[in-house]
Amino acid sequence: MKILITGGKSASALKLLKAFANHHIVLADYGDMPALSSKAYQMHSLGLRNDDTTAHTLLNNCLDENVEMFLPIYDFEIDAVAKAMVLFEEFGIQVLLPQPQDLPGFLSTEKQTADWAFYQDGVLKFPENASTAQKELGLKEKLNGVFYTVDSPEGLKPVLFTINS
Repeated sequence: MKILITGGKSASALKLLKAFANHHIVLADYGDMPALSSKAYQMHSLGLRNDDTTAHTLLNNCLDENVEMFLPIYDFEIDAVAKAMVLFEEFGIQVLLPQPQDLPGFLSTEKQTADWAFYQDGVLKFPENASTAQKELGLKEKLNGVFYTVDSPEGLKPVLFTINS
């Protein structure tokens, strides 16, 4: 399966590679990108950033790269992509984000430093050594995407994995 992850020049995006070790990864970012490619990933430029056409630009790049799954991690992309999720899905591209109506409950402006986990349709996919609480959290919240799992007085709280632009 081919997966496009944005924020490709960031350490945060590189950190996510281990969660998708069995897939071909396209690390994409805006502006110039190094011409690097390996067995694990390739780098791809999304062109110049234009906030008015973010979802359109991302969809076109996913289609050009024959991507089947898409993980946007820049904070400015999240809302635009969430609003266009149906369009991505019509083209057979699964977007790794919560449903648009649920999205505000998973966003945070606090610095994200807790453990993170990758969920697909509520099922924990990474890490393999996750706690029972992390596994149950995915099912309970029907998580889709990459989340920090933050300890709170009420138990684990999922916070969407994002990077600031």
